[in-house]
Amino acid sequence: MIVEQLKKSYFNVLIKPEKLGKDIRLLILEHERWSLTQKYQTLMKGGITIEALMSFVKNLKCNLFVEGLVQGNFTSKESVEFLNYIVKKLQCKPLVKNVPVQFRVVELPHKHHICKIKSLNKNDPNSEVTVYYQSGCYKVKENALLELLVMHMEEPCFDYLRTKETLGYHVYPTCRNTSGVLGFSITVETQATKFSTEVVDKKIEEFLSSFHKKLTSMTQDSFNTQVTALIKLKLCEDTHLGEEVDRNWDEVFTQQYLFDRLTHEIQALKSFTKADLVAWFLGHQGQKSKKLSIHVSTAYPVGLSLTINDVLDISLICRRSAMKWFCVRCKTYLDIFIVVNF
Repeated sequence: MIVEQLKKSYFNVLIKPEKLGKDIRLLILEHERWSLTQKYQTLMKGGITIEALMSFVKNLKCNLFVEGLVQGNFTSKESVEFLNYIVKKLQCKPLVKNVPVQFRVVELPHKHHICKIKSLNKNDPNSEVTVYYQSGCYKVKENALLELLVMHMEEPCFDYLRTKETLGYHVYPTCRNTSGVLGFSITVETQATKFSTEVVDKKIEEFLSSFHKKLTSMTQDSFNTQVTALIKLKLCEDTHLGEEVDRNWDEVFTQQYLFDRLTHEIQALKSFTKADLVAWFLGHQGQKSKKLSIHVSTAYPVGLSLTINDVLDISLICRRSAMKWFCVRCKTYLDIFIVVNF
């Protein structure tokens, strides 16, 4: 019953175009990622027994690296005692060799790549297009600049793609931090019977061209207003302890431990000029852009059906189109795959 519930849970996510598009995008970009698509495929093969589960749990606990976060009304002594209690209950041995958290992400070439897949839900009338623009390894200053750019972009993006072009109600730009590699994306959900995904992709590029003009003609007062607004957002007090815990746990999980990250980002925002924002945007457009488009379409040709295996095969072909990996921990590049056309 548990296996069937998990199958249903995975499938209910994957039949949503936006969720499927995200899963495929991350499968293309992240090294050794186990996507929902792959997990669902594994469950469909069967052969998972209670004995196999118990054996896995036993082996998993043999050697562990344990790291925790205690936050709230605790002393440092109580925190250490609590962590020691947990380790004792786990009855595990330490790792034979220390393994740092390390993420590897595909470095996209300076060209446009498109991954087109059919939605697993043929009754869904909507298609979804996400165009992702990759930047580089995470830096506090660049992340703050990217957040400022997206904040400037939100209103004109909706106005151009939703109000003017009437592509769909679900239109938004967003910052992307893919395992330590920065970028931004624009997502549009549209009716498959009204617009093809190719048209939507083209309109997104047209918007960015118009946004460049808007950005360069922006007044200094407008720029300062947006900077001040973003700083105020970062200065807002947490509404409950859980928000602060989630933020701090992310620092522990990624082994960055920059618990005053917000302070550093605010300092960076105060140092920016309009020229910095325009220069960053221009540095990620045209021939300088590293662009990946994910098209999830419900427009089925006659006689065509799609399975989880088909989706997985397409995504792996797209992944192999990249020449290098970002190695976020050491910030070097490792040649892995050769370029193929698709």
